[in-house]
Amino acid sequence: MMAMRNIWVMIVGICLFGCGVGKQPPSSQLSLTWKLEKDSVEARYFKNTFCLTNNGNKSLTNNWVIYFNQTPIYYQQPINAPLEIECLGSTYYKMYPTEHYQALAPGETLTFTILSEGNVINVSSIPEGAYVVTTDEKGKPLQPQNVPIEIELFKPDAQWISSRNSFPYADGNYFYKQNDDFSKPVDCDMLSLFPAPKKVEKTGGVSSFSQKVCLKFDDTFKEEALLLKSQLTSLLRCNVSDEDEETIIELKKMEVPATCQYPDEYYEIVIKNNRLTLKANDTHGIFNACQTLLALLDNMELTSSPLPNLHITDYPDMGHRGIMLDVARNFTKKADLLKLIDILSFYKMNVLHLHLSDDEAWRVEIPGLEELTEIASRRGHTTDEQTCLYPAYAWGWNETDTASLANGYYSRSDFMDILIYAKERHIRVIPEIDIPGHSRAAIKAMNARYQKYIDTDRPKAEEYLLVDFADTSQYLSAQNFTDNVINVAMPSTYHFLEKVIDEIVRMYQDAGVELTAFHVGGDEVPEGIWEGSSICRTFMQENGLAKIRDLKDYFLEQILEMLDKRNIQAVGWQDIVMNPDNTVNEHFRNSKVLNYCWNTIPEQGGDEVPYKLANAGYPIILCNVGNFYLDMAYCYHVEEPGLRWGGYVDEYVTFDMLPFDIYKSLRRNLRGEPVDVKTVSNGKQLLTKEGYQNIKGLSGQIWSETIRSFEQIEYYLFPKVFGLAERAWNAQPSWALSPDGKVYTDAKRKYNAAIVDYELPRLARRGINFRVSPPGIIVKDGLLLANTTNPNAVIRYTTDGSEPNENSVVWKEPIKCDAPLVKAKAFYLGKESVAIELINR
Repeated sequence: MMAMRNIWVMIVGICLFGCGVGKQPPSSQLSLTWKLEKDSVEARYFKNTFCLTNNGNKSLTNNWVIYFNQTPIYYQQPINAPLEIECLGSTYYKMYPTEHYQALAPGETLTFTILSEGNVINVSSIPEGAYVVTTDEKGKPLQPQNVPIEIELFKPDAQWISSRNSFPYADGNYFYKQNDDFSKPVDCDMLSLFPAPKKVEKTGGVSSFSQKVCLKFDDTFKEEALLLKSQLTSLLRCNVSDEDEETIIELKKMEVPATCQYPDEYYEIVIKNNRLTLKANDTHGIFNACQTLLALLDNMELTSSPLPNLHITDYPDMGHRGIMLDVARNFTKKADLLKLIDILSFYKMNVLHLHLSDDEAWRVEIPGLEELTEIASRRGHTTDEQTCLYPAYAWGWNETDTASLANGYYSRSDFMDILIYAKERHIRVIPEIDIPGHSRAAIKAMNARYQKYIDTDRPKAEEYLLVDFADTSQYLSAQNFTDNVINVAMPSTYHFLEKVIDEIVRMYQDAGVELTAFHVGGDEVPEGIWEGSSICRTFMQENGLAKIRDLKDYFLEQILEMLDKRNIQAVGWQDIVMNPDNTVNEHFRNSKVLNYCWNTIPEQGGDEVPYKLANAGYPIILCNVGNFYLDMAYCYHVEEPGLRWGGYVDEYVTFDMLPFDIYKSLRRNLRGEPVDVKTVSNGKQLLTKEGYQNIKGLSGQIWSETIRSFEQIEYYLFPKVFGLAERAWNAQPSWALSPDGKVYTDAKRKYNAAIVDYELPRLARRGINFRVSPPGIIVKDGLLLANTTNPNAVIRYTTDGSEPNENSVVWKEPIKCDAPLVKAKAFYLGKESVAIELINR
């Protein structure tokens, strides 16, 4: 995530009216209200206000400190202000009285308005997780207490003002234009599947499908057959046995002539005379065939259609079809992760990349390094981080709160269960331990270990130490940390990493799962590191290293060697093999490290990075931020959570991805302006024949800074993930080869129809959350017009400024409207879209 730099100017005053007061628990006498006053009040600035209210029956003296979290910012403290806000690290702040503070009487409210550089994009930018620590008469800190923050709704005429270089705000006009592509009806039958099979041939006639099913299988496919039986029973309510029934499903191993070679994961399905025959040469292929069959049968039930006789032949274009989930910053519990594995495997995704460590937490048990989970898997109120880490994001003071996504880790047993569950569903789990940057959690845990043993056992205290306490280096990471990079010149650092790698290897071995790849991160290592470390300077002299940056290459070379000795492929972010000027780092040319290409923003010159690396001989995974960072907000709307530094990502942007014609993958720039796909590749580095072979797959990323629940992960995934699943399976769609824009538009409309007609109802039946796309609304010639991407959704609207709900008026046809403000939502399958507003001028 890229930090937004802000300068805060604080205007402080006392007011008794004008600021809302949040509801309070009995244990707290304070409340906070925060509101966005106005966006872009002048070039690059927005205005926002805090209101601090004393709800108690005693005056509020200066014996308190309020802590809270918010998107990383910078502020300039005004002279003689009664309050000060201080950043303790990244998203963690404290607000406290200065010498100019005067006691706040009961019922009184202290307000201060802040002018900040940048603009507030959405709900992910608000302050969260506030709590107060007061002291008694002797100055002893008391138990922290939650301080609820009331967030006042942003006002349209304030929020929507932005510079002409900004992405347009998603109001009624915006969505009406976007939805217009889908205004024509599309024929979409039960054979519309995700991902689409390579070839589906109707062979004439139909077969009946009875819920009494006979399941036959070759011994090779026993495990897949058992799983299919379970899915037929739970999803389609079938009674499955090995006795002859009207419907027969058989899993058969293909007879492949020695002269014939099929693609990996190839399968066939033949449906004829009530017999459903699935054939493949390997277990992964037969598993994929089972998922296709389940989708077909589900679609048949949904539409009450007969099952046509078919011959399907299918295989994936990409061997790596992945999702990266950041469980470090905010945790995903084991049960939710298993649910996610079920979802991904149904859509034939085959890689789950778990980001297990970062600055904010460590999430997997490492026997012998208990501090990693005893301390670094928990966040709460602390002054020295000896028992837990500082709070971050939405979560507050309580490090024992198991409901908080701040706290938690996978025990050794949990992690092995996850590996086994994923393997049964043909998903490969790639663990990531991010080094040498993004390592603050590990650093703090090992510092605590040092303090625990230094007085009794110095060797044990120093055995796994990750930093040089005498290092005076000054740096600031991308997420505003000043202490998140390990010291790569200390032998204890390598002892630590060997210990971690070996313990993770043993988990895979004991689970009976092969560990084929290990992700080492390597990204966003800031300038200024190691320059103040005498240990590093001496190490450089001893090893003939001329520049500080050479330390990073040396370090990563040692880690890659560790993995190579264990027959594990090293994986990393593109930063490992790219120089700061976006040229290829020749140091690792022969390492065959698998590179995730992420920072591909055209405006920053990053769009050529993937092809530079592939052409230079590096195997790569395409995970372009503009197409596949699924935690980017769907659009520029205040209620849509997510980040936006890499653009906005919806289900159509994932669909647009073209792995072998990458410059045409983004049809809008960061300002929302259309890109000319006919000329966008001009002057860019083209993909060579060798480079083509080095594109190994696609990956979608869900970073968890903005995650507040597992349902939000599902919201980010669906329906965005359908474009990713489709493109990983069918990497070169026919529309990409046509110069006719209508071919692309028709393909996108058919893609959308398959989502709304089949996939969203399927998700709803399975209890999976998803986003409902908002309606578009305009007033034309005095009539209110509305449209939607989903013809099955109900559009409800209001004209009195209130939020639309299930009792609001249903829009069915153009209707006379002269209201100054119209609000609308789409309602579908028990869910609703964000509210769309139209200022009717």
